[in-house]
Parts: sequence; C-alpha cells; structure tokens
Amino acid sequence: MPACLRCSQRHIHCQYPSRVLREQPASSSEASVAAVSPDCLTTDDSSPQIVESLSSDAPIIEDFNALISGLDACSGEPGVLEFPLEDNTLKFVEQPWTLTAPSTKDFSHVPERILNRLQWAVDEIKRAPEKMVLENQTPWSHPLLYKDGMPRSLQDAHSSCALYMAKNRVNSPIIFRSIESRVNDLLATPAPITPSECLAHTQALILYQIIRLYDGDIGARASAELIIPAIEASAISLFSYAQFDIDATVITLPTYPVAPTKAFWQDWILQESLRRTLLFSFYFVQAYRIMAGCKILQCDGRLGLCHAWTLSAHLWNATTPLSFAEAWRDKNHYVVTNAIFSEVLAEAQADDIDVFGKIMISSLLGQDEAEGWFASRGGKL
Repeated sequence: MPACLRCSQRHIHCQYPSRVLREQPASSSEASVAAVSPDCLTTDDSSPQIVESLSSDAPIIEDFNALISGLDACSGEPGVLEFPLEDNTLKFVEQPWTLTAPSTKDFSHVPERILNRLQWAVDEIKRAPEKMVLENQTPWSHPLLYKDGMPRSLQDAHSSCALYMAKNRVNSPIIFRSIESRVNDLLATPAPITPSECLAHTQALILYQIIRLYDGDIGARASAELIIPAIEASAISLFSYAQFDIDATVITLPTYPVAPTKAFWQDWILQESLRRTLLFSFYFVQAYRIMAGCKILQCDGRLGLCHAWTLSAHLWNATTPLSFAEAWRDKNHYVVTNAIFSEVLAEAQADDIDVFGKIMISSLLGQDEAEGWFASRGGKL
C-alpha cells in the first residue's frame, strides 16, 4: 500500500480516511434530485436517515459515477453522498459548487420484457433531434407545421439540436451548458398565448428532454429530471386548442376548387400536431420513468386524456393540398380513440402506418409481435 511521507519515515501503517454514505428514505413517489453544496456537507437533522459508515480499512471510492448510479431516487428522495467534515482529504480535492446525484440508474438494468415493448420506440425517439434538424419534423410534429414561421422557443431548440449533433468528447461540456441555458430561458419566458406558440413551447421542451435524458451524461440527465413536471404542465395547456371530435366519414375534400381543401389541410396539420404532441408528452414521460426503473408508478389517467388522433402515413406524408385530398379519398385512415387499436390491427396495411403509429403499436404489442404484424401485412417495423 502507498504511504504518506510521515508514515513511511516512521515505518508505521498509513491509515486512509474513510467516507460516509448517507441515504434518505423515500418521502414521495416523484423522482427528484439531491444536490450537495460544499458549504453544507452535513445532513438536515429534521429528516430521518439511515447512515452506513464504511470501515476504516475499506478501499477509497474512486469511481463516483459508478457509486451514484446505484442510487434509486425514483422510489423516493435520492440518497445523498456526503463526506465527514473531519476528512482531511477534502482539503486536497477541488470541489465543484454543486454535486448533483442523478436520481435514477442507467438503462442497463431494464428487464427484457420492458425492452421488448419500449426499445424500438426509444431508439426512434432518440433520433427526433436529428430529424428536426434535417427534415423539420418529428413523428409528432408535421414537417410543414412551421413552414410560414417558427416561434422563437422552437428556433432555439432547433439550433440546440444542430449543436448537439456536433457534440464530441471535447466540446460536450460547453454544448450541454449551452443547452441548459436555453432550457432555463425557455422556462423563464411568459406563458405562450397562441396555439402555435403553445405547441412550439411543448415541442421545444420535448426535444431538450430527449437530448438530456437519453444522452448518457449524468449531469444533464439529473438536470432534465427536475423539469419533467414542466412537460406535463405544458402539454396540459394544449387542451385549450386541440380538437378531438374527428369524424372522417362526413368530410369530402374537393380537388377543384382546391382552396377549401387547402384550408382544411392547413388546419389538419396544426390540429394533428397538437393531438400527437399532447399524447406523446405523457407517453414520453411515463416511458422514461419505466425505463429508468421507477418502482412506484401509478396510472394518472393522462395517457387517456388525448382520446383521438389520426393514423395515416398517406395523410401525414402528403406535401400538397391535392395529394392530401387524394389520400383522404382513396387511402385508409383511422381515428385511434382511447388507445384502442383493434380496428387498425384488423384492417390496416403496413404502408398505412407512419412512424408515430409504429411507436405506439410496438409499445402495445412488443417489438416481436409488432414485427410479425407488419410482416403479415407486407411491410416491416
């Protein structure tokens, strides 16, 4: 064992100082993040704690990330890694202003049965920032939604996605600080008051959260978990503008004159993006909590709040009023209500299903069954 100069001169065994691991029991079912300030390294006596002291001959903990990745805060308040004030080694360690412990484990522990239902969807979700940059779309945001102008909130998120695509080991800290700054700016802005601005605000939060929750950076993930309620609140605000009374059977879209069809199509783009974004917001939050290993999950009913959306790759991919009218007239499109896919699974063909539909179907059936369903309909997941 290495020894300090004093002990080596005296030929005595060099005693290494130990560190103390303190844990706080769960106080709520919501995930949270605990921060430790260097000026406040003691525990609040007002809350009960379980203290585990490492023995004096225990090895020094060298991998801080490995240790804190074992903390499970989804089941309550996260454990706090603290050092005793008498530990002289603190004098030789440059402490950051805040030590933030992530509130969840990494995704390596996710059971196979959960991966089978969520892995395909998560992989597709992680591609959303790149799709937003390259194609101006995500599975829940139509590519022509912001053709005539993009609100500032989403402009910032769009540029942050482009910046994130250039991330590497060297520039990663700067990029995440920049994204964090954009998130703080977004949360500090006054509440949007128009449908387009409200939608852009929610979609911007989703993009930021996808980047920070799924990148693998512990600090970014811990910070992102703190604002998960902001996504839910932003999504709820969309109820003021979303329309769910979809009745495709009574609508006839003329190819000439095309002006009424164009007006309907433009409104459909906004409304379908509203419906999908609202539904996806709650799906995204719950899927993350499951992947992160939250042990206390209750159905809050919010996935059922958005009770209707239109499933049709032909309508979603239409680029002109005429092609939209032809797809409306000649192709199948389905209204999915209360997440009931029975009609879709019984009648739809593989080319009827867009990426958003694939996300939902793969989560409903599991990847293996979904691949089988698509293969039976002449396509692939």
